[in-house]
Amino acid sequence: MHQPSEGTLNTFPRLTLLQSYANYILYFTDVLAMALTSLIVYFGAQYYVGDGAFAYMRYGMAVIIAVVAFSVFGFSSGQYEWQRFKHQVRAPFITFGGLVFAFGALLLVGFIFKITESFSRLWITGWFGGFSLYILLSRLMLVWYFSRPSQATRGSIFRRRALILGAGEVGQQVVDHMRRFNDQNIDVVGYLDDRGTRLPPSQNGVPLLGKTDLADEMVRKHGIDLVIVAMPWQANDRIETLVRQFSSWSVDVYLAPDKLGFLYADRPVLRVGGAYFLSLQARPISEWNAVLKRVKDVVLSLTAIIIFSPLLALVALAIKLESKGPVLFVQERFGFNNETIRVFKFRSMFTDRGDQRGAQQTVQGDPRVTGVGRFIRKTSIDELPQLFNVLMGSMSLVGPRPHATGMHSGGELLHDLLADYASRHRVKPGVTGWAQCNGWRGETDTQEKLDKRIEHDLFYIENWSISLDIVILIKTALMLVKRDRNAY
Repeated sequence: MHQPSEGTLNTFPRLTLLQSYANYILYFTDVLAMALTSLIVYFGAQYYVGDGAFAYMRYGMAVIIAVVAFSVFGFSSGQYEWQRFKHQVRAPFITFGGLVFAFGALLLVGFIFKITESFSRLWITGWFGGFSLYILLSRLMLVWYFSRPSQATRGSIFRRRALILGAGEVGQQVVDHMRRFNDQNIDVVGYLDDRGTRLPPSQNGVPLLGKTDLADEMVRKHGIDLVIVAMPWQANDRIETLVRQFSSWSVDVYLAPDKLGFLYADRPVLRVGGAYFLSLQARPISEWNAVLKRVKDVVLSLTAIIIFSPLLALVALAIKLESKGPVLFVQERFGFNNETIRVFKFRSMFTDRGDQRGAQQTVQGDPRVTGVGRFIRKTSIDELPQLFNVLMGSMSLVGPRPHATGMHSGGELLHDLLADYASRHRVKPGVTGWAQCNGWRGETDTQEKLDKRIEHDLFYIENWSISLDIVILIKTALMLVKRDRNAY
């Protein structure tokens, strides 16, 4: 087993007072600046604010109220927490929020006790402006400091020093994750592992410092402020023992995700029933977004039905006059949540040659298509009856196109051929969609066409917005004007 020498451990010196309490030092600097700014403005405008013990007491009490309010906002927002310190500093609007909260509290107290006239407006304005200038300049300096190249800030007082317990696959994944997100401002000092000579002296460029019983010394003497337990979750007894050992340490202890956890590391964590759960999938369009989309569908589909009603009547008459059979072709297709829905279209094929299950896709020059049918398919007029599907709620104006239950590609059913196929059904199917307005419409006779259609449908689901729906509707309208070559 690789054992670190005293010289190796000395390369990780203890943190200084400034390094250990940088977040609190910034807080006290902010509070001091707030008090000093009020004092400077007070004496600068003393002619207007008055003099005497009573004035000192009155204005001093105002400063105390503002400082308390500023402090409450700062700590409740996590601005001075070490774990989020750097990110909060780089978001100065949070500090300005504390400033507004503090002065707002001050004005509220003055209004309640009817004492606002006892204070100089010049003083309060100058104090607010002076402290705002301090916040702006101080945060700009800190942002500049954090923006320097990482090698220049390697010894930064704001970098956290992490020790990883476990040099196996999980521990290596932790290191890789830290390197990909270096903006976390964490330096990984090394691994500790109890597996003897079975492990090399370093993994991924991070040294193996010794066994886990060395952790206590590393925390106490060598500036470690974060311990990451990176062991398989099956080793629950070992993890529980280590956690009990950490209970006497003044150090943050994190439990790294297991291998499966890293696979879903970008998923949000939600609190449910007093415990935290990893959200593996969320409804893509839910709550008010679903209401908004439904209102848009009803309004636009109803408007379109009214506008196109003369055209609908003429097409119905032409179909009836050309060939025998019903005007509408009704087909079962996959809809929302994999449920089958009845989709309406104008009949474009001879009745005795139609394909109710959609097992045979329409091809160019298909002899099953009537003369009227060829025209309405080319212009997409055959899809207009689906506006009634939208109005009834089984479809949306925009969404993945619904496929017939019996549709094949390469001799296999679509829902058996593609692993991601069912993911399209997390939203209502649409009269038009992102795939269609990007050219992936019509016959899916190759694997590439299938993959591209699914890829575009999933992009739509993951990135849905009302504005995206509007873009798709506009692009679809332009395609109809240009006559889509894939429609036949």
